[in-house]
Amino acid sequence: MRFSLVLTFLRLLCLLVLTQVPLHGQIVRQANTSLYLPATTPPETSGPLTYAIVSAFPGVTFNAPMGSTYPTGETSRVYVNEREGKIWIIHGVGGSSPTKSLFMDLAAHLQSQNRPLATDNENGLLAMAFHPDYQQNGWFYLFYSIRTNNQLHQRLARFTATGTAGNFRAATSASAATESPLLTLYDRIGNHNGGDLGFGGDGYLYLSLGDEGGGDDEYNNARFIDKNFWGQMLRLDVNNLATNQGPSVLAQTASTSFPSAIHPGTYKVPADNPFIGRTTWHGRSVNPANVKREIYATGFRNPFRFNFDPTTGRLFLGDVGQNTKEEVDLVVKGGDYGWSWREGDVAFNGAPKFPNDATGSTTPPSGANFSPVSPIISYPRTSAQNPNMFGASVCAGIVYRGTLLPELRGMFWVADIYSGRIRAYQETTPGVWTGQGLPSKSGIVDFGINPSTEEPLLCCLNDGLFYKIVRGTASSAPMKLSEVGVFRDMSTLATFPGFVRYRPNVSFWSDGAIKERWFAIKETTPKIGYSETGNWTFPTGTVWVKHFEIPVNGFRRRLETRLLVKTADGVYGLTYKWTSDTEAYLVPAAGETSLVPFGSSQYWRYPSRSECLSCHTAAAGYALGFNTAQINGPYPFAGTNMKQLDLLNAAGYLSGMAESIQPHLPALSTAPTQSLEWRARSYLAVNCAPCHQPGGGAQGNWDARYVTPTELSQIIQGSLINQGADPDSRVIVPGDTEHSMLLKRMQGEAQGLSRMPPVGSLMRDVDGENLIASWIQELSGYQTLQQWLDDHFGAAAGPNAAPAADADGDGLSNQEEYALGTNPQSAASRWKYDAITKANGRVTVNFTQPANRMALVEISHDLITWRMLTAVDNEYLYPAAPVNRSFYFPLTEKKRFFRVRLRQP
Repeated sequence: MRFSLVLTFLRLLCLLVLTQVPLHGQIVRQANTSLYLPATTPPETSGPLTYAIVSAFPGVTFNAPMGSTYPTGETSRVYVNEREGKIWIIHGVGGSSPTKSLFMDLAAHLQSQNRPLATDNENGLLAMAFHPDYQQNGWFYLFYSIRTNNQLHQRLARFTATGTAGNFRAATSASAATESPLLTLYDRIGNHNGGDLGFGGDGYLYLSLGDEGGGDDEYNNARFIDKNFWGQMLRLDVNNLATNQGPSVLAQTASTSFPSAIHPGTYKVPADNPFIGRTTWHGRSVNPANVKREIYATGFRNPFRFNFDPTTGRLFLGDVGQNTKEEVDLVVKGGDYGWSWREGDVAFNGAPKFPNDATGSTTPPSGANFSPVSPIISYPRTSAQNPNMFGASVCAGIVYRGTLLPELRGMFWVADIYSGRIRAYQETTPGVWTGQGLPSKSGIVDFGINPSTEEPLLCCLNDGLFYKIVRGTASSAPMKLSEVGVFRDMSTLATFPGFVRYRPNVSFWSDGAIKERWFAIKETTPKIGYSETGNWTFPTGTVWVKHFEIPVNGFRRRLETRLLVKTADGVYGLTYKWTSDTEAYLVPAAGETSLVPFGSSQYWRYPSRSECLSCHTAAAGYALGFNTAQINGPYPFAGTNMKQLDLLNAAGYLSGMAESIQPHLPALSTAPTQSLEWRARSYLAVNCAPCHQPGGGAQGNWDARYVTPTELSQIIQGSLINQGADPDSRVIVPGDTEHSMLLKRMQGEAQGLSRMPPVGSLMRDVDGENLIASWIQELSGYQTLQQWLDDHFGAAAGPNAAPAADADGDGLSNQEEYALGTNPQSAASRWKYDAITKANGRVTVNFTQPANRMALVEISHDLITWRMLTAVDNEYLYPAAPVNRSFYFPLTEKKRFFRVRLRQP
């Protein structure tokens, strides 16, 4: 838990009389009537016709949705599976006012069975499929992650809806207690689960599985047909037809709960599965008794999503690449898709030995012994390699068979989760696929179908919404910045009424650019939903403006002005490039990278619309620098000694914040008077937390938000998804910059790695690297609580060494003394106030605030109800060195108690 130590001193103290600081330089709220921007995300121009991506079900939102589906014969409802374990029904999907209701809560059931749903890493409730005869039997299938005896497993199970045979489509709920597992696969790491489900036209259930995780086919699974199910596409007969065969044998001795991955009697193997009876594979002999008969196709890395084209029956699958290529495959019976000798359409050189013994080789067999099926689509990681289609995580896809966009009929749609690129491919001649751009949207993790309209449903993990693509016109965003209505004077950047200038406490690294910021809300009545430590919420139509200038040859040169617009469903971003001192023009939706003008050798990235949305997510609060910890700082623009936060509150912009000035609220900082740890955590909160937080989309498990204590953030000694060739690497290793991957990823290309953050910058932040490196070095003496206890009490110590014990009887537990840095065996070292004196009609309280500990004073009149002392210097600070603190109370009441609350970063 976060350490929060409360020290209470009982004295006859008086209530501090508070006087409001005069509101010099007040912010006056005004309406804005100048802005000319669309209320919804403007369409992108992409070819002769234009398209827009819009909400499919306005007002219907979900928590980390992973996909949608519906049973055969359904026309008005869609079922949505959330990663966290709930399944919802969207009703009225063809109408203007869809609603949702809960169908089943898998997570609650699994928790009650002491095998909770795992949702970290790439785990969760990943896929759902209805049996073709659901109307009669009520069966549906889920693929999900569980932990049992602290071991991770991936499970395929059948469930039964609560309803009547012959009318199960009318069912409104299902009991998770009907869980009937088919497979429970022991999983050594939480990524590359694959995890899609679907029934083919043959009535069989298909399940795609990744290579079990890590990097470079770490567990050497994908190239074998006689080892296990990882890296394979399975085809199962869940109807147990008499003409089919029994399952394979798949022992898993490492699993303490499931020694066999297969639950007997739950399925059979189609008699025509292609690897049944094989005696050779990749040029070596195999025992046909050991061949896994369930395999339909092999050689996959992370086949995250697949779909059948209902017209042709062809099976399209997206396989996520590692370093070089993403790929889309047409899966055929018995096909070998090459991983880990191939990645996409190129050779992969990091494969482990095959076979994994003295006879094995890391190079593929020659000739007919290795004949991988080539992908139909393969695209690179960066826009420099292919500006039309690039990214780091393919989501494939769907063949469009709707009627509203006839020019796209028969084309295969594919998205990249990270870059946001969405593209429609047409097979112009057999085996040749040509793409055209569709509107971008990052976070698309599934393509479903609306049964009412037959239009695709694009599931967005990032913001919890479902989208559809509709016909558009030319972009409705103004082509010139002067037409937007931000600056009434383009030469001086004087803004129209209603814009408020602001400055965050800590700025995101932007390649050395100088930035200015404004925001506006058109009307004067809508309010921003305030939260002390969480994300703020914003009225539809809120607009943020960020303007970039860069020093070139001693002059500040205008580069770019970005706009972020709050819509009813989320946000969209627009980028304008300055071509003179008086005008800027809209950058194409795909973004642009170009040389900074005026003789500079620096390149600048003008972000694409999808790049904007990769950071400005719902999990991050949309407006990244607009929250309490960032706005709770000086207002440098109007000669006031008040903080921006208090000025905004006084002007009527905030809802839910107390009217009085509150100096104790959180504030990020770069000040050298603040502790190195707090400055480092502030930096990470700004530059990393938009992605590295729960629901943020990053693959790593560590949490960069400042509200998460360092000891719980998984930053120090935090495990990595992919350690590469260095098994000693962690997120941060105390005192060891060589094995601290966080720092190495910041250094990027200098370490042979892709640099983080992945968007918004082309240059290294050397000052930021030095800050994090200094913090790593400062941590050289870092000890966990258990290491500290062992040092003080010995490894074999008794009850006095328990975290909750008070060995020296000073009123503080060992855990509290660990956090304070005091001696748990010496009461004399106990932290305490320095003095309380009474003179000249007032009481003075003095104490020493420890370094790197926040100390906030609270007061009470009855020792029951406590409130924060509202004094100007009762601030949210983590000092670099111990600080002497004094508070004064006038003697005007009979009694008043105070206490000091100490906290770690």
